[in-house]
Amino acid sequence: MKNKIVDSHCHLNFEDFKNDLDKIIDNARKNDVEHLLSISVDLESFVEIHKISQKYKNVWCTTGVHPNNVPKQFEKNQIETLKKRLHENLSRSKVIGIGETGLDFYRGLDNAKNQISYFEAHIQVAAENDAPIIVHTRDADNEIIKNLKKLVDIYKCSGLIHCFSSGKELAKCALDIGLYISFSGIITFKKSYELREVVDYVPMDRILIETDSPYLAPVPFRGKRNEPAYTKYTLEQVALVKGISEEKVAEITTKNFFQLFKKANNEI
Repeated sequence: MKNKIVDSHCHLNFEDFKNDLDKIIDNARKNDVEHLLSISVDLESFVEIHKISQKYKNVWCTTGVHPNNVPKQFEKNQIETLKKRLHENLSRSKVIGIGETGLDFYRGLDNAKNQISYFEAHIQVAAENDAPIIVHTRDADNEIIKNLKKLVDIYKCSGLIHCFSSGKELAKCALDIGLYISFSGIITFKKSYELREVVDYVPMDRILIETDSPYLAPVPFRGKRNEPAYTKYTLEQVALVKGISEEKVAEITTKNFFQLFKKANNEI
């Protein structure tokens, strides 16, 4: 592999990597995964995730609150405090995006209203800073489609849907409003026929690849701890579906990453 690969979504501050992060970064480089974006899921761990980005030259990070971490009880000025923290964090070096954020109704709809409020706040801050937004969705496609169309039109932000595992309707919505789509190791799973059809449907100039590690290890490591080095297995599957070389997929997806995450170009 001559072209370098980007893992556009991993969680390097998670406990799974606590004891061997140096090795994890080294394994990534040995497998041509030269650039990594470590994603925030709450504000409390931002200092830790930012330190990791400062330690490793090839690692960037984001700031945001995963929908499952959205509080069920709002304090006074909760949204304004959130936006202030996101603005502050985004002003730091190596912080190149907002998220992950979005909607997750897998465990029910009891916190849907607050999730939507947080989602809008994230998109607003992203737009005000010309920073991409990283969107998570699970069991919430209809609401995601409705809110994405409305909010992106209002705030004019860029971004991507990460770890895409939905159908063509959501993919079309994302593409129509200018978002990118990031695929994970799920596309290597034996029964992911429909998802591979979405890979075929999405044009190459709108695709990114990721691990979402330490979760969702691709075949042949399914069920084990995932790591950024395994991005290459997702890349191989995209190449197979598209009928193009792995080198070409690496070239295009890396180019897409740097076109979307513009701040990263100044911090290589």
